[in-house]
Amino acid sequence: MPLLAALACASCLLPALADEHVRFVVTGDDRWNTGHPREGMDDNGVNVTGLTRLLEAMMKEKPEAMLLNGDLVGGGKTEEEEASQFQTFLKVMKPAYDAGIHVLTVRGNHEMHCPNADDVWRNAMSGPYANPDSGPDTEKGLTYAYTLKNCMFIALDEFKTKTVGINQAWLDGVLAAPHPPHVFAFAHKMAFFSGNHTDGMNTVPEARDAFMKSLIGAGAKMVFFGHDHLYDDAIAKLPDGKEIRQIVCGTAGAPFVNGKPLTDSDGDWKITRAGHVEHKLGYCVVDVDGNHGKFVFKAESNPGVFEVADSFEYSL
Repeated sequence: MPLLAALACASCLLPALADEHVRFVVTGDDRWNTGHPREGMDDNGVNVTGLTRLLEAMMKEKPEAMLLNGDLVGGGKTEEEEASQFQTFLKVMKPAYDAGIHVLTVRGNHEMHCPNADDVWRNAMSGPYANPDSGPDTEKGLTYAYTLKNCMFIALDEFKTKTVGINQAWLDGVLAAPHPPHVFAFAHKMAFFSGNHTDGMNTVPEARDAFMKSLIGAGAKMVFFGHDHLYDDAIAKLPDGKEIRQIVCGTAGAPFVNGKPLTDSDGDWKITRAGHVEHKLGYCVVDVDGNHGKFVFKAESNPGVFEVADSFEYSL
C-alpha cells in the first residue's frame, strides 16, 4: 500500500478510537476496625457488610474497570493471619472478578503489617485475582500500568522505599512512551493533606512534586488516593496555572474520621478544596468519551442507596 494511502487509512481509525467509551469506578479502605471489630460489620480484617453493599452498587454502574486504592484488609501479625484476611476480601469481591470487570488493586499501609508482606500480597493477588505483570522487576504485581481502550491506569506502590514514595524512574519511562490520552494514576497515601493523616507524600515534598508534575506533563487531570477515611476533591495548582485534582476516596468501610480544614498552599502549590464528604460509604464513577471525561462521587444516603455528592467534567 502506498504511504499516503496507508496514512489516510490509519487516520480513518482515529475518530473511532477516540470515541471509545470507558467507565470505571474507584474506592478503597474497606478494612475493619483493627482491634475493635464492629458488630454486624467487620469480619476477619474486612468490613464485609459495607464492602458488600458498595460492591453491589458499583456493579450496577456496569464498569469495565474497578480501582481499589489500598487498605483492603486490616493486616495481620503473621503471614497466615494476613493471608486469611485476603481470602475474606476476595470472597466478597469475587462477583466483580467473575463478571469480567478489570479489578486493579494497590497496597495500603495495612497490607504491610506482616513479615514478608510482598509475598503475601502476590500470593493473594494471583491466578484469577492477579494484577497486570507490567511493572518494574522488583515490584511485579505491586506497581504496574494497564491500558484499556483510550485510558491508561497506573497503580503505584508506595512502600518499597524507606520513605513514602513511588518508583519515579519507572513512571517517567511509562509516561515517555506512547500511551492513551487519558492517564489515571492511583496509590494509597495522598500527595497533599486531605483532612486527617499527615504522613502522606507531603512528608517528601521533592519526590511528591516530581510525581505530580510528571502526571500533569502527561495530561492527567486527576489522581486517586485513599488513606483518609473520607472523600476529598482538591485542586492543586502551580504558579504557571497548570493543575491536577487530588481525589481521596477512602470510603469503602474503614472507620470514618472527622476531617480538618486544608491549608491553602503546600510549597509552590495552591490548594483549593472543591468537594468534601465525611461519614459516608461511597465510590467514584468516571466516564471517558473521546477527549471528554465526567467524574461523579456517589455517597450512601440510606443503606444500599448511593446518590451524587460531587461532580465535575474535563476535556483534554
